[in-house]
Amino acid sequence: MELYQLRTFLTVAREGNLTRAADKLFLSIPAVSAQIKSLEDELGLRLFDRTARGMSVTRVGQLLVTEAEATVTAAGRVLKAASDARDELTGEVCIGTLSDSVPIRLGEVLVALSCRHPKVRLTVRRDVSGRILQRVRSGELDGGFALTEEISGSLAIDRLAQIDLVLALPTRYAQRAEGLSLEDLAELPWIVSVPECALHAAVLDLFRPLGRQPRVAAVADSDGSLRSLIVSGAGVGVLRRSEVESEEIVAWPHWSGSTWLCWVSQSGERGAAVSTVRDIVLQTWKSS
Repeated sequence: MELYQLRTFLTVAREGNLTRAADKLFLSIPAVSAQIKSLEDELGLRLFDRTARGMSVTRVGQLLVTEAEATVTAAGRVLKAASDARDELTGEVCIGTLSDSVPIRLGEVLVALSCRHPKVRLTVRRDVSGRILQRVRSGELDGGFALTEEISGSLAIDRLAQIDLVLALPTRYAQRAEGLSLEDLAELPWIVSVPECALHAAVLDLFRPLGRQPRVAAVADSDGSLRSLIVSGAGVGVLRRSEVESEEIVAWPHWSGSTWLCWVSQSGERGAAVSTVRDIVLQTWKSS
């Protein structure tokens, strides 16, 4: 049994909803669900009743809430005592993060940082890739996650994972997706990301050989909004491949693209706390 499992259990119990709990923990919904299932399997107990309205703590689960709270509180006291007994790294680090649907593993980074360096305070700002790059370059952010191909100038890049992209169509195009040409697609209504997003650049690259741009019907400022509009039938667009693995969206079979999920930071000398956060991010991804 791990402390992070107990923290996840308590957060889901308080929120009564996987989505809200995932937001609080900076984890994906599948990651939260997997941690709860692992804890239930280890204890041999059902801790929650899963309903259409959310997660309801079972009677036996409610009995464990008090014990879990006491355990997490005691662990915090141990960390504080250890911190007080040694010279501890301190500082404030402000980082940029992408939407929850992007697998950035931020929750694991936060847990590792809090265990190793509890006096380092981390502030997280959510934004799109292009604006995160700008804010790191200007010094407003100390580092951050971004979807990008390459960076020049004053930024350093650490590639974490390749992200596959597809051209996503509403299901009403499923019957004729195979026969659609790029010229045909240009005439359809398009849902695009804001210009600072990597998905926006992918759309421009797709149509560059035609010497034209698609017919834009709407601009979405998040992956969730973009996907929802495509699912509703409002238009077509570029999404990460993991976002189309369902019966709600069809991938056009004649194109696939890619970008990189990266950690970006100022090149050159960094403060100790900023370098430590970068090191933990890289260690977290290397261990996956």
